[in-house]
Amino acid sequence: MQSVIFDFNGTLFSDSHLHEEAWQQFIEDLIGRRFSDEEFDHIHGRTNQLILENVLERSLTKQEAEELSDRKEAIYRQLVMANQNPQLIAGATEYFDFLKDRRCPINIATVSPKVNLDFYFDIFQLERWFDYDKVVYYDDNLKSKPEPDYYLQAAVNVSASLDKMIIFEDSPIGLQGAFNAKAKHIIAVSTGDNHQKLEDTGIIDFVIDDFTDPRIRQLID
Repeated sequence: MQSVIFDFNGTLFSDSHLHEEAWQQFIEDLIGRRFSDEEFDHIHGRTNQLILENVLERSLTKQEAEELSDRKEAIYRQLVMANQNPQLIAGATEYFDFLKDRRCPINIATVSPKVNLDFYFDIFQLERWFDYDKVVYYDDNLKSKPEPDYYLQAAVNVSASLDKMIIFEDSPIGLQGAFNAKAKHIIAVSTGDNHQKLEDTGIIDFVIDDFTDPRIRQLID
């Protein structure tokens, strides 16, 4: 049976700029400088612990990583709520309904920590479409993207065939993870003026701006 696996940040919720600003505020407070554009290219799709270890140039204990990550994510959630009416990307909820009507298993595979997942389920009422207990979120027992582990676990959790996955992603690192998972279809979600960058990965079916694109419904048998 086909399954549809979604990344969350930048894919279902256009929040890349908020994560970037949260990182900038947090890192400036932590080390006294802000990230360069080049450094940001290595952030999206990676776990907070990997990002922090790269910045601090040392390994972190699980407790250290969690404490620092919690501080950064608290800034991020404040920025989200400063936007008085956060919304999922256009067409997302209608696409969820379309998939559920066709009894197509769907799931989320995100490197976001549990506290953010709880936040998303609350503000977007994701329980209408997704089983919270089956969603894959940050787990230090899983190898981070671009390894395929998050996607494979997400498919297993909804009893879906691994060779029939359709994966939606917004970052090159995440797209590489989808490719490594041997997804049947890989759809890139544009986060602005990065269409060509996504196309240049050479591993996607096509790029969409949002979930109103009719091609994504044609993928479902």
